[in-house]
Amino acid sequence: MILISPLLLAISTNIVTLSVFLSYGIKKIHLSKSNSILLAIVTSASTFVSMYIGKLILPLIDPKVSNIFGAILLSYIGISFIVENIRLEKKRLGYDTSFYYESSFKYKNLLVDPYILNLDNSHNINLRKCLALSISLSVNNICTNFSASITGVNLSISVFLNFIISILFVYIGYFNRNINFSKYLIRYSNFISGIVLIAFGIYEIFV
Repeated sequence: MILISPLLLAISTNIVTLSVFLSYGIKKIHLSKSNSILLAIVTSASTFVSMYIGKLILPLIDPKVSNIFGAILLSYIGISFIVENIRLEKKRLGYDTSFYYESSFKYKNLLVDPYILNLDNSHNINLRKCLALSISLSVNNICTNFSASITGVNLSISVFLNFIISILFVYIGYFNRNINFSKYLIRYSNFISGIVLIAFGIYEIFV
């Protein structure tokens, strides 16, 4: 049972990683093995820091309150992901999306359009680009990791699983040859992340 929560956390925070690298796989944009490991290290370090901050706050809050509060936060983040997916889908179809909240943070642009890193047509993610992508992925997951930590999710297992799953998703993205599957998952990655996070939040309330 102790593995379920860290596994749900690692999957939900790395679906965007899978989406990015499915995009790169379609366009044959290369990331070296060493940079793949670097990406996993950076995102895992961010997972550790954001969860550790949550753990520092835990002694100040009643365990029942912190668990419910963290679970509500996870569900709220999940809902925001689903709403963002709806916004992007409507924008793609040409509808007016001005009444939706649109993040002004630059890191979001990279995750929505990962081809930004290939404007030079090099088809290669070098060290500088890898760090930019790693930081964007890390920042994107800070709130999720923090929320999970205050529900009592195991920190060390979460960091370990994040490292493994981030590398796994990078290579699934690269080696997947089903273009239709890739395009479908890229298109609905926020929706899928949102569903997983809502399920994660509900699960945390009852465990």
